[in-house]
Amino acid sequence: MQRMEGDSPRGRITLMQGLAQGRLEPDNERLRGHLQGCLGCRSCEAVCPAGVRFGELMDTSRRILREHPGGAWRTLPERLFGPWRRLALRRRPVRRMAALAARAVHRIGLRRLFPASSRLGRVLRHTGPSLVRMPRLARLADASRADVWLFTGCMDAFFTGPDSAATLELLHALGIRAGVPPGQVCCGAMDQHLGRTDAAAALQRENEVAFGGTRPILVLDSGCEAQLREYPGDAWRERVTSLTGFLAQLPVEDFRWRSDPVRVALHLPCTLRNVTRESDGIRRLFERLPGIALAALIPPQNCCGAAGTAMLTQPAMADPLGQATLSALEAAEPDVIVSPNVGCSVHLRALQQRGGTGPRIVSPARFLRERLASPGT
Repeated sequence: MQRMEGDSPRGRITLMQGLAQGRLEPDNERLRGHLQGCLGCRSCEAVCPAGVRFGELMDTSRRILREHPGGAWRTLPERLFGPWRRLALRRRPVRRMAALAARAVHRIGLRRLFPASSRLGRVLRHTGPSLVRMPRLARLADASRADVWLFTGCMDAFFTGPDSAATLELLHALGIRAGVPPGQVCCGAMDQHLGRTDAAAALQRENEVAFGGTRPILVLDSGCEAQLREYPGDAWRERVTSLTGFLAQLPVEDFRWRSDPVRVALHLPCTLRNVTRESDGIRRLFERLPGIALAALIPPQNCCGAAGTAMLTQPAMADPLGQATLSALEAAEPDVIVSPNVGCSVHLRALQQRGGTGPRIVSPARFLRERLASPGT
């Protein structure tokens, strides 16, 4: 692979400065290629001695690019699908209908009508292995009695519904009352990182109303948690935590867990390593539970290439990165792979299916629910 300065953190910062200052034209295709090709892993930000907020700079630059599309053909997809996307991010019934259609298309094999190289063909093939039916979530009769709020995210009808259900069952078994605010919407990460900052801000305002009060907000996906933690306000940020981060504060050894041995390969997504910085926390939680052996992964983990929608729009970059990550995880010969990021899980499952079979890829919520001891055992 040819290395280019424009694809390095320093090179991209120089390009972003030129774009912001008007010295570079936003319709320049090479400029767009360098900036839109960034996967947003923020590894450079995590190790930058000067503390440059690279992610924030990139979001601003992509907003400028969106404001100057440079041709009607660029705005056509947004004009056609933008209203439906905005509805789906805010309204669960719309997501349910879209998810039902996606499962039907996958079940009857309609994806074969679209070339694998086409955008729709890629979407249908890549997301198919992860599509699941959304279960009905148990609700508290009196939400005012909730100990914590659960953030379910906008992928609940497609991929993560069982994760939310498992979380509620897990917390109930541990004696924790969890409420699910009905007014919650998408965290805004998708819009934010694609330059739709006004749309992301609107979603933020709706969530701040839905999650009023002071209760902790438990988040299952590391990407959503990273976005929610970057909402303004120290009081808000202190409330946002991952499920594993919340459980790590409890005396988990006092609860009843299965003790049969299980070997776990723990996938640590970019948002966990570089934004929320909770890599050590999830490891320590798993090490405190009986029967769990964490596999050592060599080489150290890098970006898997999922990067929100990049796994669907930039397969030439995403697939090799994902395959390298999957190979490292499977080389440890685990019984199960646990990943706290829905996009990474979708990407890795799709790549895994191409090669045949492999260990299950599940969320921490589903894994921990499975490790609870049955009553009477």
